[in-house]
Amino acid sequence: MVEHPHAQLIREFHDSQNLFYAGGDQSPVAALLTPDVTWHVPGHSAVAGDYHGRDEVLRYFAARRERANGILRINVRDVLPDDERAVILAEGHASTGGGASSWRSVVIFRMSGGRIAECWVHPYDQTVYDEIWF
Repeated sequence: MVEHPHAQLIREFHDSQNLFYAGGDQSPVAALLTPDVTWHVPGHSAVAGDYHGRDEVLRYFAARRERANGILRINVRDVLPDDERAVILAEGHASTGGGASSWRSVVIFRMSGGRIAECWVHPYDQTVYDEIWF
């Protein structure tokens, strides 16, 4: 069975993002985002907020990589795509100030023109997520 194009896009995005988080180039990640992409990160941590535009979203990714000292990985457990969106169940692993940490999230992506146009992050446990990203 052929995977839906939005599921393929999300998997490619996370593969590229994980390479970036491990110290790689950010260009492959940037290519998968629309110029006017918006990223919504809830909570009260240092990385919480709404990020508008590709450059601002990429700076958010870079800030996460810096806070995790290059030890950050997102594992996509499942992708539920349709013709406008994809919802993923994901696990994150990072090494931040307090040591190794993990979290789980439901993440909703809106697509436009074969790229990611908007993202809403929903951690299972907001308090834990805020503590990880202090």
